[in-house]
Amino acid sequence: MPRIHVMVVVGARPQFVKCAPLIKEILVRRREMDLSIVHSGQHYDSEMSEVFFRELMIPKPSLNLHAGSGSHAAQTATIMKRLEAPMLKLEPDVVLVPGDTNTTLAASLTAAKIGIPVAHLEAGMRSGDTTMPEEINRRLTDHCSAILLAPTKTAVRNLKKEGLGKATRLTGDTMVETLRAVMPVVQRRERDILAGLGLQADNYALVTLHRPSNVDNLSRLRKIQLALHKAAKRLRVVFPVHPRTRSRLRGLKSGATSTEGGVTYMSPQGYIETMSLLRNASCLVTDSGGMQKESFLLHVPCITLRSTTEWPETLTGKANQLLIQPEMIHAKILTTAFDHTLKNNIRRLRNPFGDGHSSERIANILEETF
Repeated sequence: MPRIHVMVVVGARPQFVKCAPLIKEILVRRREMDLSIVHSGQHYDSEMSEVFFRELMIPKPSLNLHAGSGSHAAQTATIMKRLEAPMLKLEPDVVLVPGDTNTTLAASLTAAKIGIPVAHLEAGMRSGDTTMPEEINRRLTDHCSAILLAPTKTAVRNLKKEGLGKATRLTGDTMVETLRAVMPVVQRRERDILAGLGLQADNYALVTLHRPSNVDNLSRLRKIQLALHKAAKRLRVVFPVHPRTRSRLRGLKSGATSTEGGVTYMSPQGYIETMSLLRNASCLVTDSGGMQKESFLLHVPCITLRSTTEWPETLTGKANQLLIQPEMIHAKILTTAFDHTLKNNIRRLRNPFGDGHSSERIANILEETF
């Protein structure tokens, strides 16, 4: 059998998490496959990049494009310009792109325009909100991909509606595998992580925010912050602050960790720390797509500060509740955190994200196709 060269292009925290088990599958079990890992540099600081490579045991990238930050157009264009020459030189048989970031779109467009087939990992997800850059990225990526690796039956249906059924393969979600792989480490370390922050299991809310709709509108962000402080009068709130969010929040101290009015602000955490905090939280407040899934898989009630979600499966049984009004956040946190019936019901929900063998299926698909 001829060898297959797979180029994986990543650039942001969720992409590292999604690709880790597939990279391991290729490197450890697929001797007939060669692998190149390209890091766009979209997330370029240690807190959002290097720590995830270490914790998820992802090999050092073959190439880092150092694209950095910038507007959506500038960042996408920079990645495309810096990626074209390496693609032409390395001549991969397929370029695999995960998720829905600017890196995803830039890599898929670059490959498609020079005639290299694209495989989209996590294809077919749709929020229906075209004001979100991620929705534009995922739609365009799907329509220029040769193989669409759909994580759920909902994703398959979405792709069939758009006339992409022939290229679609149902694989399950690789994040199930990532969570299973790190869980022994999480269980060993979570007690110390909580103790270091003075936390008790099931006695705090975890918050993550980074989307422009929540953090770039300073009036809205201030209302969210006030709601969190109001909720913190009855329940501890832990808030690892994304770099773009920290610069916009008022009144934060310069230290890496500080507690103000019952809200503990801290620097972004690695994957082990984040999953330890999530697994033991009373509830999650987020605008992240990936953390909606992770909270569902860990049976933690989720409040998503958005009007839509690309993961409608998580809305089953109120495991995930969409909320857009800042003035309702504090009440929603408290009712959700103390609703033990809700938590018991979430534990009984069926997992729609697959059986934990997605990477094996994806590698088989790549072998059969290319």
